[in-house]
Amino acid sequence: MSVENVATDNIKALLSDFLVKYGERGKAVLEAAVRASRRFEKKRDILPKLPGDFDYKTLVEELGLMGYSYNPSPILRILERDYGLIKTTLHTSRQRWFIFSSPVVKEVVEDYIIRSREYIDETDPEYLIIKTQLIAVNIEKIKDFLNKLAIKERWAETDYEKLKKISTEDLVILSNIYKKVKEKDEERWQNIAKEIEDVFRILNKVILAVHKIKEKKSEQTFEEKDLYKEIENILGRPEKTLED
Repeated sequence: MSVENVATDNIKALLSDFLVKYGERGKAVLEAAVRASRRFEKKRDILPKLPGDFDYKTLVEELGLMGYSYNPSPILRILERDYGLIKTTLHTSRQRWFIFSSPVVKEVVEDYIIRSREYIDETDPEYLIIKTQLIAVNIEKIKDFLNKLAIKERWAETDYEKLKKISTEDLVILSNIYKKVKEKDEERWQNIAKEIEDVFRILNKVILAVHKIKEKKSEQTFEEKDLYKEIENILGRPEKTLED
């Protein structure tokens, strides 16, 4: 998909669709790209001609400064392949550079980042409390653990112990947050709801994995039964089919 000659309204529609689908993580990568690009803009007078607006290394550094530690590569691929909002201009074993697909795209993205910062009311106690809870829970780490657990054919005792802790502490917090934000229309709340929905979709797969493991065993330990009941109490029984 090329957006070089696409009207501003259409670029905004693409950006909106991307943010609805990829939520807080997508927004963070976009903001890091803008911040990395601005770092290089300040140095263009003293640097030789650069191969792009920003590079992968600097984007990762900006994500770190923003408090994120995940790999942005999947989101960058989606931005380029599915939305055409960025392009790779240089890719070697040591570096990778990108440009925004057009000056209009860059302007629209920068404008969105500026407006989104202004939109967040940092005096809103409810929002600040929920954001603090999300930071403490660490959704990305939970998703990574659950994804790995869902494809395991056998679980170690430590897997059960960690899942029990997550299900009785972190998932309860996420469930309570979700109940508060899912009915709110504002984009900042919907982005939070989307992040939490991702966790529970993965957890549904974990519950199915528990069923499969249970079927392979003639008996379950009391610990396994208790853990299974705790998870089901949060999510309910798993569906037979899943939508990823």
